[in-house]
Amino acid sequence: MVRLSIVGCVDVNSITSSSIMQVGDNVNTALQTRVFAVQREVPIYYGNEGSFEAYPFFRRPIPIPQPPEPFTMCVDNLGSFIRVRGIRIISITATSVLQIGSNRITSGESRIKDTRQFVTDKPGPKEQTTFVKMSTADVIG
Repeated sequence: MVRLSIVGCVDVNSITSSSIMQVGDNVNTALQTRVFAVQREVPIYYGNEGSFEAYPFFRRPIPIPQPPEPFTMCVDNLGSFIRVRGIRIISITATSVLQIGSNRITSGESRIKDTRQFVTDKPGPKEQTTFVKMSTADVIG
């Protein structure tokens, strides 16, 4: 049974990084995001960096979740349309889909490798600490 989707208002603030907002019926949605980000204390680019093949993380097959056991599903479509008053979304990002309507096949993949390289053992001066030192005196101001 084909149903009509009626949406009064859709408010999306941001759509980024291989994401889709689809209004209407669709047969196939395929998404993919691959990110290799390097943050360096000294910004040097050697020219031979950034190969996804150098990292097994990007070559491994994505596992497809399967139901743990066979199941039976019964759907009663009570009417010929779905009515939604409004949808408010702050962000659709990192291989995400907002689908209004029917879709047969949806697949997505998002892999991110974030590397930070520092010259010192930890970022910042050696005397700097990441903890806030609290005074023991009961002094205000």
